[in-house]
Amino acid sequence: LLPTSPESRATVRLFTELCGSTFSYFSLLRSDKGTDFDTTLQTFREGLVHANAFLVQKGSQKGPFLSEDFWLAECNIAPSVQRCCTILPEFTGKNGTPLVDPLAICDELDLSRLKQWIEAVLSRPSVIKTGVSQKIMIKNTGSMLERMAAMSKK
Repeated sequence: LLPTSPESRATVRLFTELCGSTFSYFSLLRSDKGTDFDTTLQTFREGLVHANAFLVQKGSQKGPFLSEDFWLAECNIAPSVQRCCTILPEFTGKNGTPLVDPLAICDELDLSRLKQWIEAVLSRPSVIKTGVSQKIMIKNTGSMLERMAAMSKK
């Protein structure tokens, strides 16, 4: 899980620093339709473009991951990738906001390296085994958003 060479360790640190927040989806869920949502969506899309560029430049050429193996950096970001790829398509595309699907954005923007990486992370057996089920994730997020909406009305 930990790379041995100094260059590889630096790559892991850079990946975590530069791409760690790429899959942060909460601001999209909290944005209202219109300019606020559009700006937040543009920032999200730019993050995906930057993550793709990093993987193209620094990622493994021998497999889908950052290196030939699944590194600690990917273990750390996998839960965010799971939630982002489940929650955004479920909770966007309603009430006048466009549907936001990270994998569809990868297709739209030709981010093939990032899409390959996302799909590999999501299908990794350890990620599947330790992740929260989609049904529970959606239920819990829906409950949280309902509580937040009720609090904002007070």
